[in-house]
Amino acid sequence: MKNRSIETAKSSLKSKIVWKSLLQGSRTSTFFSEVLSNSGHFLILKSLSDSILAGFFKFITDPTEYLLIVAMLVQAWYLSNSKCHRFWGNLICVGIYTLIDLPIDGLDFFQNPSHVVFWLFSLMIATLQGLRFHWAKGIDDWLIPLESVVRALMVVAFYVVIGIKSQYLIANLELIVTFSRTATHWFLTWSMVFIGLLLGLQSVQIFKQRKQLQKTDQLLGNMAEWGMGSHVVDTALNNPAGLAFQKCDRTILFMDIRGFTSWCEKTSPETVAAVINEYYRCVEPAAAKFQPLRITFTADEIMAIYATPQQGIAAAKSMSKAALEMLELYGIGAGCGVHCGSVIEGLFGGADVRTYTVIGDVVNTAKRLEGATPGGAITISDAVYQGISQRLTVEPCEPIVAKGKTAALIAWWLI
Repeated sequence: MKNRSIETAKSSLKSKIVWKSLLQGSRTSTFFSEVLSNSGHFLILKSLSDSILAGFFKFITDPTEYLLIVAMLVQAWYLSNSKCHRFWGNLICVGIYTLIDLPIDGLDFFQNPSHVVFWLFSLMIATLQGLRFHWAKGIDDWLIPLESVVRALMVVAFYVVIGIKSQYLIANLELIVTFSRTATHWFLTWSMVFIGLLLGLQSVQIFKQRKQLQKTDQLLGNMAEWGMGSHVVDTALNNPAGLAFQKCDRTILFMDIRGFTSWCEKTSPETVAAVINEYYRCVEPAAAKFQPLRITFTADEIMAIYATPQQGIAAAKSMSKAALEMLELYGIGAGCGVHCGSVIEGLFGGADVRTYTVIGDVVNTAKRLEGATPGGAITISDAVYQGISQRLTVEPCEPIVAKGKTAALIAWWLI
């Protein structure tokens, strides 16, 4: 039975769990994604060019290379925060590297072509991401391919840097023009442009699909919580075994509108629908304030499940107040009953329709108490009263003779 219940929970919330696991990764996974998709590009190309020019041994013994790694990690960690500013964040790596290396190299720092390329492309990427995320939202179809082309041209730029340094040339406009006139260089440049463009267009499609997945995730999450309740969704995600049938103590609250059937007979269906929906909208937040495990709406009846009597009583007071203020405009009121005790809790249903709820005599008794309560009043069972009597102001009511009960129910009206 336990294994079957667990499988039932997984089946009922399969989509919710899949989307949560795919789309809502931890800060660590976001950090690694940032390293691979953005910040790490500069590190890879600059380090590769430096190792080719200086030799591998000199490269690994140069402390500034490790400084670049640290600067990149700092930038990636900042950019992995959803509230970061993408323009300034993309300048962290080059900024840290410059602040520490500039005092060592002096003004010669900016004579180094790799440093110029580093700054130039950092500014371009920062500007494009600033536009995309902050200043010109909504034109991703243009900015994403353009950013991809810029990233592809970084390969060409560092290729030029290697050529200049390896031949001890002086970087100037004439050299760049000469480079662009060479057939092989021309081929390399335009190849990278088109490759970057194609990758950018693919990224646009991935970006759109991701946004659609996020919308679907939100919709499935809302539907799962509307149908099952947030407690069940959280349990299914974090502890599926917790949805197996189990015996536990719960407080059950029922609220029902008095005279609703007769009021409906003389009221138009449109008005009835509007009033009952307004009733739900007023009472549900009052019930939700006290962390219910589940709230269920059935016609004019509301059932709420709480972990403790204290939560149930507090919710009953808040819900009754909200219902009174809303329903008195229509000349009707709602009665509320609260009972606590042992129930069987879990997912109930067949192959296609399942729901989380509780069953047992405690539920039936809570319903009987509510049925005997006049509009605007709250009836609590003796079990609830004995459990927290020192905190309640009550007055006794006549024992309630309830259908299906062998003995009258001892109950109290909550003042």
